[in-house]
Amino acid sequence: MPRHKVVIQRQFTRTVDAFSRTAVRDTPEIAAERVAFARPQPDDLVLDVGCGPGVFALALAPHVRYVRGIDLTQAMLVRAREFQQEQQIPNACFIQGEAERLPYSDGAFDLVSSQFAFHHLLRPEAVLQEMLRVTKPNGRLMIVDTLGPESDEKWELHNRIEHLRDPSHVASLRLTTFLSFFDHLKLEIIRQTLKRRQRSFNQWMQRAGLEPPAARYFETRRMIEETIPDDQANFGAQPLGDDLLIAHVEGMFLLRRR
Repeated sequence: MPRHKVVIQRQFTRTVDAFSRTAVRDTPEIAAERVAFARPQPDDLVLDVGCGPGVFALALAPHVRYVRGIDLTQAMLVRAREFQQEQQIPNACFIQGEAERLPYSDGAFDLVSSQFAFHHLLRPEAVLQEMLRVTKPNGRLMIVDTLGPESDEKWELHNRIEHLRDPSHVASLRLTTFLSFFDHLKLEIIRQTLKRRQRSFNQWMQRAGLEPPAARYFETRRMIEETIPDDQANFGAQPLGDDLLIAHVEGMFLLRRR
């Protein structure tokens, strides 16, 4: 297995508990917002790529015929199945696999989604093309991910900080990069939403398995605090007691073939 995929598996195996139970990214209201954005239909067959602990797939399941989740990290799939059992959701399943080689035939799904996986990918456009391959001709794709700043200087610093926090991070793609991918693959945007989501720095670090006295916690915090005067990395950081309030720009895209 390529080295970067080993790094991903190691990172998300180590952080599965914090990531899925104690430092979750989103509230139930935000999860419901994403489900509504996807415009699920009762007969939809859905694939969620990079499903992690299955939060989006399981939120979507009551609204569709069936959901499959696929992820590289076995520990995340175990947690997804635990959540499925706790919620008693029958119309979902979770398997291990690689986003670049989805084990499904052409045009198998009505909706193919990916939530916050693209910034971990070495070849994001190739993954998007593979997602498109398994989407029905009249189907939809849904991509949700954090967006990097357009300025080269801010983008480089932003991603340097992200990679320090999480070694499986490759790059938060710019909005213009996503739009270029969509155009190259002849995809039409049905819906697009950009939102600035604020969160606790400490909780964000906990999701990556970092708390004091870890050296990487203090180095990441130092780098972000140094950006505060001119927002040099686009985190919009603000002091908040012994914590910081930071923000990520989040893009949501619902797409179909032109």
